[in-house]
Amino acid sequence: MTVYKKPNYSIQFGVRRNAKLKPASKYLLEMLSNNDVTFFIPPYQRNYEWDTEPCSIFWEDIIKAADSNLSNNTVEHFFGTFTYFEGEHLFGQPAKLVLIDGQQRITTTMLFLMALRDVVDNTQTANYINNHYLTNPNSVGEDDELKIKLKQVETDWAVYCDIILKREVSERNKLSSVFQNYSFFKNKLLQVKKQNRYKNLSDLITYGLSKFSVVAIQLEPATNKWEKPQEIFESMNSLGKPLSLADLVRNYLLLGKSPSEQDRYYKNYWMKMETELPENVSNFIRDYMQLVKMSPYKKATEKNYKPLYAEFKKLFANEDTEELLEKLSVCSGYYSYIVKETPSENETLNQLFKDFRIINVTTANSFILGLIQSWKEGEFSDSDLINCLNAFLVYVIRRRILGITNGENKSFPTLVKHIPRLGSSDDKWHEMFKILAEQEYALSVPNDNEILNEMTQMNFYNFSYCRLLLSLMEEKITGNRPEPETTQVEHIMPLEDLSEEWKAELGDDAEEIHTELVNNIGNLTLIRSNNELGQTCFSQKKDFYQDSSDLELSKLHITSADKWDAEAIRSRRDWMINFILTKVLPIPDEMRRGNNFNSKGHSSLSFKDLGLIGENINYIKDKSIVARVVGDKEVEFEGVRYRLSPLTREIEKRKGTLNPSGDYSGARWWEYEGMKLSDLR
Repeated sequence: MTVYKKPNYSIQFGVRRNAKLKPASKYLLEMLSNNDVTFFIPPYQRNYEWDTEPCSIFWEDIIKAADSNLSNNTVEHFFGTFTYFEGEHLFGQPAKLVLIDGQQRITTTMLFLMALRDVVDNTQTANYINNHYLTNPNSVGEDDELKIKLKQVETDWAVYCDIILKREVSERNKLSSVFQNYSFFKNKLLQVKKQNRYKNLSDLITYGLSKFSVVAIQLEPATNKWEKPQEIFESMNSLGKPLSLADLVRNYLLLGKSPSEQDRYYKNYWMKMETELPENVSNFIRDYMQLVKMSPYKKATEKNYKPLYAEFKKLFANEDTEELLEKLSVCSGYYSYIVKETPSENETLNQLFKDFRIINVTTANSFILGLIQSWKEGEFSDSDLINCLNAFLVYVIRRRILGITNGENKSFPTLVKHIPRLGSSDDKWHEMFKILAEQEYALSVPNDNEILNEMTQMNFYNFSYCRLLLSLMEEKITGNRPEPETTQVEHIMPLEDLSEEWKAELGDDAEEIHTELVNNIGNLTLIRSNNELGQTCFSQKKDFYQDSSDLELSKLHITSADKWDAEAIRSRRDWMINFILTKVLPIPDEMRRGNNFNSKGHSSLSFKDLGLIGENINYIKDKSIVARVVGDKEVEFEGVRYRLSPLTREIEKRKGTLNPSGDYSGARWWEYEGMKLSDLR
């Protein structure tokens, strides 16, 4: 049986040891059956978040207690502490007990009691449960908030009322934790009922739940100034999920206010954030902090919630609460464009936001949020924002092609400081690239040669954004973007083992060609997802592409080919890469061949620091090319000592692929045990 440990009050609540808290041992149902009180979960508390795991523990504890007591083995079960203070209430109405701790446990208990009420056959028992534990017969009037014994937070209130008052629950509300856990208990009770495990289902109350003891702690902040609900709330440990950043911030902003202010602030501002950003409020708060500070913070994860909360309080210490809530509320709407499918009025922007979600570049959310804010405040036009986002999307996709993400989490949030510079520029697309090219080496803008060299030999089929890039090509060709869910990537030369017909198509070196080029971009196209061509021979595939496909990408440089061999694949590969570089992922002309980063403070490659002296390194484009590291800055190749960049230039010259500038960052072209030297550095 799970036992919840009694807290050490002086430590648990973070108050002075001489604080006059009033702990009292009670039984849970004794506390709930008091018809002179209504339990009230205030707006600063989080939503009901228990899932089936803690509900299963709760259920098992009831069953164990009931079975033991029915067997004359008397047991009790300690169910933890409930901390509250008495709020304002009107004469003739039940006292309002505002819960500081115990929300999740008391809500779960109520859901169990509702399920039991709705499953028992005895009407008298059902009415007793309803009138004794769930509702307040002493309440007058029709106000549900007074009639129902536990007032939920606003987002849970509607579904909770529907269940307790036996009203129809909407399909949307059936997805809530409140309804899901009510259904969980109802199903468990129906199983027990079917098994005839107990003479009466009410035995689960008489011998089970009624034996749950609690410690009820009443605060008196009005008379005891050291009994501060806010401090106590922050230091509580819950049986359920720990307090998130959103929980802590909501508490900080609302708890010190009067009940009427709490209600107004919650309904006017905070509830909008929770509605627009379900499961994303903590991430939004962290990204808003980055927007304001123009510098990075740790990710909003469980281990970082408290440090982030401390930084939040420091950052906004002098901010008026309502003004801050209003800013957060407004920006949460902008943030929903980024993380959800909330549509703006511009379809091009909606597609760009969707593309950023596909790439999952969450490290840039603060920067994108800042751009949207400038747009909404009239500093950017629609086309201005589109140009900025287009440039940034091209930049990110180019980095992903090279497999680069390093430095983004720390550096992307700092791009916010350049938004005013973008706002004053007449050519925002070009200015965006200039800003990016002025960043440190780790954030450099990949040039055309780097992309060309990578895409020429990369396994494009296994590239995470293969379908996105092919869809972008189709859009540039036809003006229409195929929806990702309607398409699939097709291997023209089949992915699986070659048939005899395909071996004849490819010629004498069929197996080698297949191994080398099957996943090359030149061998890939888009088709509609309901078409399976598989091992179909090339002539039949070509007829299908020509006659049945509505995608131009599956026609160009395919249907004009007489046969599909290595020459045809490489020819189409070269066309596709050139099209991507010039039409899909273009960058300013002066950057196409350059080293696009700020070299100030750039640390040079040190083989000594990397511990590679005496080791062999491989040329990424041709792994048969090997150099031996012989010094801190030098390698030996064919008996001659080189620095890495000049050696790279020499190899590219021999291959006939030397770029016009002749500039190379050698660390990007060589690897050690599969890791790029630039990444190791």
